[in-house]
Amino acid sequence: MSQGQRPALQTRSRETRDKLVAALETCLQSKRFDAISVADIAQEAGLAVGTVYRRFENKDAFIPVLFELFRDRLNESYGDAGGLEIDPEQGLKPALHTITTTSWSFLIAQQHLARETLLYARLRPDLVGKEWDDLLAVGQASFVSLARAFPEEVKRDPNEAGEMLAYFFNTALNERAIFGQSGVAAQMTMEDTAFLEALTLFAYGYLTTPDP
Repeated sequence: MSQGQRPALQTRSRETRDKLVAALETCLQSKRFDAISVADIAQEAGLAVGTVYRRFENKDAFIPVLFELFRDRLNESYGDAGGLEIDPEQGLKPALHTITTTSWSFLIAQQHLARETLLYARLRPDLVGKEWDDLLAVGQASFVSLARAFPEEVKRDPNEAGEMLAYFFNTALNERAIFGQSGVAAQMTMEDTAFLEALTLFAYGYLTTPDP
């Protein structure tokens, strides 16, 4: 094979892979990952089933790809540092509200990816790998930075506050935005706007209340 042919084959291989990943994402808009077959992905991509197996050993091989796609979307929205740029001059409460509403909008837009990524990070951590833990650590570090940005208002240890805020926001937002129809959030009658305001107030109250 000539050197000129190899790059062309590599380009076609990458294009095929991208087409399959795009097809999977389209399928996820209406079906759960465990309900999607390799044949479904092939049909959506307009390719033969055998073409899928030449790029992916089995359906589970798509799980790391889902994580990569979710991580890339996350980085596009928040940057590689995992946090939003916050102006300390605006005050702690408005900063928390910005984080709450922006995170909510992201999860709603990427619900199909976030749902499967969160589930399979727990069900198949062997396929997701250490990068999932790294992603969580980056998010927690961004909350530590937030706590340190408002020393006059925050009455908690920044490291402890960052750990608590990461858990609080991830749990509350994910439960409603991603699993709202099947989890405890399904019992809530509060509108989204009121819910996000309440989260902001919970976080603000925690941060501004000194340790007993």
